[in-house]
Amino acid sequence: MIYRDTRGGGGIQRGASFQIGQFREWGHEPVLLAESDLGRDAGRAARLEGVLRARGAEIAIEHDAYDVSKLSADIAAARAAGIPIVVFWHSVFSWMFANGTACAADVLADLSKADALIALSPTDEAFFRLLGCRALAIPYCDADLMGGFKRKDHPHRILWMGRLVGLKRPMDAIRILERVKTEIQDAELVMLGEGSRDVLRKIEGYLERRPALRGAVELAGFQKDVRPYLEASGVGLVTSKFEGYSHAVVEMKMASMPVVSYSMPYLVTLKDGSGAVQVPQGNVDAAAAEIVKLFSDGDLCVRLGKAARSSYERIAAFDQRGAYERLFADLKRPDAESELRAVDAAAAGNVLRVLAGHAVMGFDAAMGRGKASEMERESRSGALGALGRFLIKAGRRMARP
Repeated sequence: MIYRDTRGGGGIQRGASFQIGQFREWGHEPVLLAESDLGRDAGRAARLEGVLRARGAEIAIEHDAYDVSKLSADIAAARAAGIPIVVFWHSVFSWMFANGTACAADVLADLSKADALIALSPTDEAFFRLLGCRALAIPYCDADLMGGFKRKDHPHRILWMGRLVGLKRPMDAIRILERVKTEIQDAELVMLGEGSRDVLRKIEGYLERRPALRGAVELAGFQKDVRPYLEASGVGLVTSKFEGYSHAVVEMKMASMPVVSYSMPYLVTLKDGSGAVQVPQGNVDAAAAEIVKLFSDGDLCVRLGKAARSSYERIAAFDQRGAYERLFADLKRPDAESELRAVDAAAAGNVLRVLAGHAVMGFDAAMGRGKASEMERESRSGALGALGRFLIKAGRRMARP
């Protein structure tokens, strides 16, 4: 198992740590290699090949798939060692487009060279199959923090969990609270997670100018044990530009808590009828209105909370072991077709909608930075340019009321 850094509490580290525990439980012997073991220079492939041979590795699982040079080196090393390599894609398939990342085409080209790819949702799975990959969706397996917990009430406390960084849009959460408090005066916001200095400065500056709001916001930082915060909150809030899975949503659902989230319809954790309410991306007023509605209607909170808990239990019931064992068996038979089935029209349509929306998001982000991204330059000519222009136009049409 290969990842860049074992420190920190991000979603990828957490997903990889669950995977290590699962593999041990199932009788495998996982070995975790980080960038500190392999480096990122021209000798990386040779070093990795040496480790794979020395440890008698039977399969490599790549968790660091977003850096072209490292991904290429690791695929080459696995090939040289004569073992299959599986890429675990931890975010939504289109996150690089949403960020306006210039290397997206190069990364996607390398992914098709891997022996298999694990995604987190059926929409991601469909995209990678359309790309020609042997892809399958295996959601994370979050351990139940709230076994036996029964929610008795839904206090007027909003819970936000995640890294305090730009893509999570923590400032939006504070603006949402500000609007909620015009209707629900005792509303509060608790924010869990570490943050970048720039984002923390912006938050503190915003609150300093609004002393009445300052007392209603608790910046609790990173917390190893989030259960007390889940027990003491009434509504969960998610303001991310995009997510691959969202452990935060799952933990909120463990606690029978309704969730208000910016729209990410590709997520299995935010399906309709799952105790989550989605509002348009970036729409602070719509999110605040939904929270006011929930705080004003205790019965609605209870119903959505029960639906949220049921949604978590359905996700947790996924046969993780069966999925991995079938994949491992298939990798021993290169002609196996169990994960090469065709993508149907509905799934392809979902892929196009997500891709178009994220293409617009990335284009707008690049323009906002005041410099042309690779996406912007490539949109002027050639087949890729035609596709880019089509996606941006389609995304803008879909965003219209």
